[in-house]
Amino acid sequence: MKVLWLAPFPHPSEPAAHPVPWVGTLADLLKRRPGVELTILNWTHRITAEVEEFDRDGMHFIYLKVPKVRQDILTLYQRRIAIVKKYLRQHYRQYDLLHLHGSELQLPAMTAGLDIPMVLSVQGIVSEYAKVVPKTFSMLKFLWTMAGLYETKYLPTVHNFSCRTDWDKFHTTRLSPGCRIYHNWETIRPEFFAEVARPAPPRPARPQALFVGGKQEIKGFKEMLMAFNLIRQQAPEMKLVIVGRLETADVTEVAERYNLRHLGPEHVECRPFQSGAGLAVLCRESFCLLHPSYIDNSPNSVCEAQLMGLPVVASNVGGVSSLIKEAETGLLTDLSPATVARQTLRLYHDPALWQRIATQAQAEAQIRHDPNTIIENTLAMYRSIQLSSSQLVDVPALALASS
Repeated sequence: MKVLWLAPFPHPSEPAAHPVPWVGTLADLLKRRPGVELTILNWTHRITAEVEEFDRDGMHFIYLKVPKVRQDILTLYQRRIAIVKKYLRQHYRQYDLLHLHGSELQLPAMTAGLDIPMVLSVQGIVSEYAKVVPKTFSMLKFLWTMAGLYETKYLPTVHNFSCRTDWDKFHTTRLSPGCRIYHNWETIRPEFFAEVARPAPPRPARPQALFVGGKQEIKGFKEMLMAFNLIRQQAPEMKLVIVGRLETADVTEVAERYNLRHLGPEHVECRPFQSGAGLAVLCRESFCLLHPSYIDNSPNSVCEAQLMGLPVVASNVGGVSSLIKEAETGLLTDLSPATVARQTLRLYHDPALWQRIATQAQAEAQIRHDPNTIIENTLAMYRSIQLSSSQLVDVPALALASS
């Protein structure tokens, strides 16, 4: 089976790009399966040739040269869409199936009209994400709104979807009525499973809260700091570790703006992006993960923390409730700092609750993200879509439980 992925897989010349671990991990699993030839198509402005192709790590990569980001935005993505669409029109018949990773990058606009079996893995519903961006006038609001317009227009042209949560299934069927949905969870980096195999440590003696959203507003950076300021009034020994793109000055700026008098530089440690192994160790060392996001489908940080047995305090938005059962596999909050603080302190003052959540969340996450199950589901989905396309009959979607 020759499979072409359209996926945001970073070019080797872009080491600072997001590593999209859920894509890379699934690709590593798929390429090992006999009878599967995997090609990954993406684009970048950094290459000199119009098309760059190479083999690497058992996969074939194709990168198309597109305008720089600023030019891309000024053309409303039309030039990039045209470049990818033209290439696909010329080459798509070389493949047995197309797999689109995400609806936010105009992939359905690029593949509309191709007579080939096709499936789209839903990462998030960007037209819904745009509605909750904190600032009414911001570049993020503009970009997500524009991406949402493409999503709304072209998602009905896709008829097969891989979904994860109740939330993404609801919005996918709303945007593409009559579509076929296959349930499959995302893969988790193998470094986390390797760390799980080690003996579980006891509850940390000094509580350390972990936040992996950097300074992103949409991830609740401000609300998280305001909550931590409240937490320290009752738990002054609490420490906060923030991972991502930020500096200490970013924390200081929020603390000064909102008069967070209990939040000093000695209480917060800022770390850059971590490898899978580094983040797994941080989860081991921490007391809980704080995730007061404005919107999410199935955030990898929550899934990874649960796999490590790290209790999560997360806002009940998007698909998060498909990951967390209140007081059983995590604690749910709204976006108010007071609620985030209250739930975190509840976890802090109740060791039995902490242990129950850690144990139950880890047990569920190990089943949910089992790599063998996920790759088998992926291959079964491919075969089902191929069969339904070739026979032009309705083949029922996989009857898989959503949890």
